[in-house]
Amino acid sequence: MDIPFIRLAYPLLILYGYWYAFVSNPWVDPPIDPASNDPNYLSLEKAQILVDESRALTAQNKFEEALIPLQRLHKGFPENHIYLQGLAETYDHLSRYKEANEMWEQYLLYSPTPIEGCPQVGLDYRRLGKEAEALNAFERCHAIEENSDTLLFYGNALERQGQFAKALELYQKAIERAPTYADVAVSLARVEARLGKAAAAKPRIDEILKSRPDDTEALIAAGLVYSALGQRSAALRYLEHARTLSPDYKDIAVLMRMIRRNGGM
Repeated sequence: MDIPFIRLAYPLLILYGYWYAFVSNPWVDPPIDPASNDPNYLSLEKAQILVDESRALTAQNKFEEALIPLQRLHKGFPENHIYLQGLAETYDHLSRYKEANEMWEQYLLYSPTPIEGCPQVGLDYRRLGKEAEALNAFERCHAIEENSDTLLFYGNALERQGQFAKALELYQKAIERAPTYADVAVSLARVEARLGKAAAAKPRIDEILKSRPDDTEALIAAGLVYSALGQRSAALRYLEHARTLSPDYKDIAVLMRMIRRNGGM
């Protein structure tokens, strides 16, 4: 089933996943025989204490402190996907994306539902500036399950690599699955503008802006579309509004200079 990925709801989805893993389903692996003298051995009783401790700390947003019981649980049960997910999400909260990424990769390997590690695994690669690895991760997520989200993120990664034609194919699939998915519609319009299909993109981006007039990505796409149609003043108005909303988005100023200088993209 396709469930559109809503950017503003992402933190809530993370919290729900954490609650499900640690509150409603605190499963642990069978304990290692203590006779093995494994220094990382945990009894089920001790594991439950650590789970309770990590829950309490996370509920208080004490993510640094929550790492201690979570790391101990991971040492005791290194292939337990629930503890991998808890660690990955906690590292993400702390902006420790390298460690989070390592946990998400292990989650994909050991979880019975690896799709739940997507798109986080690819996003963390992107946050680390590893675009090639991000593309590979989103491609793997798409291979695990084709839905509107995996199509969108895989398409975005291809687009960032300049593979616009392939990205277009994925966005077209995604929009067929989820016609009201605004992020897909914006991405599709943006790529259509780059591929000389601005006339098809214009009604789509106009419709999006009726409900999302202050969406930076939609405004940038509108700038590209209107520039491709030769409507420079309208393109610049949209981009100026985008720059006002997102002054740190340096690509907007670059795009505006290109339009003023060349009359296009």
